[in-house]
Amino acid sequence: MVLINFLEKFNSDISKLDFFKKIIVVNIFVFIIYRLTFLFKFQNDFISYFSLESDFLTKPWSILTYAFIHQGLFELIFMIILLVFSTNSISNLLGNKITINLFFLGIFFGGVAYLFSGSQGSLIGASAGISSLLIFLLLLSPNLGVRIFRFTIEYKYIMAFILFTDFLKLISPGQLGVYSHIGGYLVGIYYYYSLYGFPKKINVKNQKKRKTNLKNKQNKIDMILDKISNSGYDSLSDEEKEYLFKQGGNK
Repeated sequence: MVLINFLEKFNSDISKLDFFKKIIVVNIFVFIIYRLTFLFKFQNDFISYFSLESDFLTKPWSILTYAFIHQGLFELIFMIILLVFSTNSISNLLGNKITINLFFLGIFFGGVAYLFSGSQGSLIGASAGISSLLIFLLLLSPNLGVRIFRFTIEYKYIMAFILFTDFLKLISPGQLGVYSHIGGYLVGIYYYYSLYGFPKKINVKNQKKRKTNLKNKQNKIDMILDKISNSGYDSLSDEEKEYLFKQGGNK
């Protein structure tokens, strides 16, 4: 009876969480199960069930499930931090649908890119989906202020560091997992330009005006995101909320 009551309460609490908090709960749950498998000596079989490997066709579900298992606690915590930051920033502006699409398309095509890299190892972790979210946010709001302890750093500088570390992995031998990040980046870039238009050849006379308009729009987006980050969505004026609605609508 106690167990049934506990399960009912647990299910009720989970149902109240938003989509990405549920994703985090799933990752934590799988991580705990994985650590417990050490007691029964079948941790290798357990992780192999989730991981993406060259024999992908023997377990096609792994093109998605590889993103839901992490071996190290630090990796799991870092994933949660980046997932919360990127999904909150994008969802506040454009809604959950785009954020969910970015995450899962990044996982899928990141897995495809890894398979085409020719690696004979196994791939785990949600970094491909997060890479898709991070690069999309970079294009959407590069000047977004990110609070780290007592300092505020513009997001574009943080992304520059992340991209640089991935570049070092790309030119290092045996770091084929970075190809999944590249797959995620490509998804994020394509998704952004599919929403806001791909670069076109423009008239020289109109170039300055276009840049000014884009800069003004970008500044307004950054200002609203900073305001949400500092004071919450309810602190926005009706005009700012209407602007967000227009940005997120019909995308």
